Amino acid sequence: MPRQVRYNVATTLDGFIASLDGSTRWIVDDATIDFDALYAEFDMFIMGRKTYETLLSHSTNPLARRPKESVIVVSKTMKSDDHPEVTIVGNDFLKCIREKREGVGKDIWLMGGGQLVGPCLHAGLVDYVEAAIMPAAIGQGIPMISSSQLSVGGSYRLELEQVKKLEGTGILMTRYRVISDI
Repeated sequence: MPRQVRYNVATTLDGFIASLDGSTRWIVDDATIDFDALYAEFDMFIMGRKTYETLLSHSTNPLARRPKESVIVVSKTMKSDDHPEVTIVGNDFLKCIREKREGVGKDIWLMGGGQLVGPCLHAGLVDYVEAAIMPAAIGQGIPMISSSQLSVGGSYRLELEQVKKLEGTGILMTRYRVISDI
């Protein structure tokens, strides 16, 4: 059985993963979320350049001690020599994800913006969408899945498998299985 690719993302109620300026000040901190346990579910992390740069800006990068081959950054501009701690892939990222998915190991965490997720959905490479829906609406911003990618790739039917409300903050932790394109 192939490894599962899980798009794990924090989003506003109106479907944005960042404000227009790229900020995520609207994300609510919730001390009950066990990030160590969450990270332990994966042994491979695939993300876009902006997500990687955001991780680098934090005082503690949860992926810093991971082996280079387990952290893949999709970028057309980054150079491997400048970032020896990660594996960088460019235009052939769908082939790379397909190969990693067929490998052996834990699930793969797909993180990043809609420009990365849209082509992965279109290629049939996303098994689950796991959205932490924040109790916030920002009206405009960077969408969870790029609308241009949806128009190119179609629409996708999802089946809700799990929803949990975090009592202290009102965050909804959801898990949808991708069942087909429409």
